[in-house]
Amino acid sequence: MKMIKPVRLAKLEANESHVEALKALAHLTRLQVFFFLVRARREVPAGEIQEAVRVPGPTLSHHLDLLRRAGLIQSRREERYVYYSVRREMVSELVRLLTACC
Repeated sequence: MKMIKPVRLAKLEANESHVEALKALAHLTRLQVFFFLVRARREVPAGEIQEAVRVPGPTLSHHLDLLRRAGLIQSRREERYVYYSVRREMVSELVRLLTACC
C-alpha cells in the first residue's frame, strides 16, 4: 500500500484511521447501518439492526465487522447477544476534519 503523508488541517491531521473510516462508509448498506445506530443514540442488539436494514444475518455481520474495524462503532457481548453503538469520538473527529477544510 502506498504511504501518503498526513495532511494537517486546522490543527487536525488526516491519517490512515480516517481513510479507513471513510472507506467503510462508502457502501450503501454500511451507511444505512451507521445512520441507524447514530439515530438510535443507544446500544442496539444485532437483531434489531437486521430488522431495520433488512439484510441477511451473515451480510450484516460482515458490514458490522468492517464498521467496527474502521473505528466507527463498538460492540459489546452480553450472554448470547451482541450490542452495537457508535463511537462518538471518532465520528466527531471525522466531522471536525471534514469541516476544517470548508
